[in-house]
Amino acid sequence: MLRFLALFISIILINLPVLAASGLDGRFYLSKASYSAGEPIYLIFEVKNSGTQPLRILTANPLSFCGGYKIEVEGSKKQESRGCFEGMAGSCVSSDEILKPGKTHTDRILLNQRYDLRKPGRYSLRVTHNLQYDSTIEISAVLTPSSPSESFDAQLEVVLEPTDEASLRLEFQKYVLELQSTDLMRQVIAGQVIANLAPPFLEGTIEQMLKSPELQGLGVLGLRNLGTPTSHRTLAEFVERSAPEQSSGAYQNAISYLGDIGDRSDLATLLGVAKANPPGSYSRELAVQAAGKVGGDDAVPPLVDQLSDPSIDVRQSAVRGLSYTGSRSAVPVLIELLASPEERVSGTAEFSLQTLTHYRASERNSGVTPAANYVRWSQWWNRYGQNATIYRYDECGDVAMLD
Repeated sequence: MLRFLALFISIILINLPVLAASGLDGRFYLSKASYSAGEPIYLIFEVKNSGTQPLRILTANPLSFCGGYKIEVEGSKKQESRGCFEGMAGSCVSSDEILKPGKTHTDRILLNQRYDLRKPGRYSLRVTHNLQYDSTIEISAVLTPSSPSESFDAQLEVVLEPTDEASLRLEFQKYVLELQSTDLMRQVIAGQVIANLAPPFLEGTIEQMLKSPELQGLGVLGLRNLGTPTSHRTLAEFVERSAPEQSSGAYQNAISYLGDIGDRSDLATLLGVAKANPPGSYSRELAVQAAGKVGGDDAVPPLVDQLSDPSIDVRQSAVRGLSYTGSRSAVPVLIELLASPEERVSGTAEFSLQTLTHYRASERNSGVTPAANYVRWSQWWNRYGQNATIYRYDECGDVAMLD
């Protein structure tokens, strides 16, 4: 009898809800049980202060790198492709919110903004949110990386049912109308849905978004996601007719998107954009990298020409651009650059060789200079260069040491 009672009590305790030590209760759920393929999909996160004291929580764009979210959708391609060896950098806007006892904060996350979810099927969704908080609520208080945090996670299933264009047109009609709203935030939210889902029947609407200063960046994103010959041509024309711009935004994104498309017909356009932008500018760097991506073997000679430019910024961008070509002919050029007395050139050349070959000559932070590795790289290339596998910037894999 006592054993039965102990077992009974154990079962009760196992199934009792466990309140987080912070007093924060969080849950994830999808806005609908199933969706029509091609309609917006929202992941909802609600966090409630179930404690007795107010808490300061960190709020940020959930899809920015400082948002604290890790989202993975198996079977779906990410909308933005990064190089295999690129680091995470940039800045984002975040703020604090005082969550009073009994109150709830809600994040609505448009999954289509991160993943291409336009085909019918069942997709496994795994999500984790690391939420920073603090019990200090004075106006001068701020959350820091050392502030305590609570982790919430879930595994859900996204179900996309087959649909037809007529149904999707009806679904998107409300978003098209919202583009005419006098409320800028409503315009932007509608533009995000249209740009990320990019239904082909709204290609004209997306092109019109380019004419709005507030929606221009979303128009550029929509053209990339459309992926049609017409949208590609419109994107290239936008880059060609735009004046050089040094701040982040539609112009720089359009340059990067042309590189991601990878059409060799854009090589001349991108080289022209690189020349039009001043040395040291990020716009020029993006154009050079994009030229390497689209040009392949054809991009190597013009990038080599830029290695004699008087600006170190241009020379370094050219070295970086060579790493994006996926071209075998770029490797011997980069090996010779290891002997450059300019650290920015030789260091970038060494990293570029790793991108192209998935090899390195010495361990990171070993103190061995690129010039000291020149002989090893030269010997390896003479021995294996003719048959060595050369990788594109987006072909990821393990990095080995040179034989």
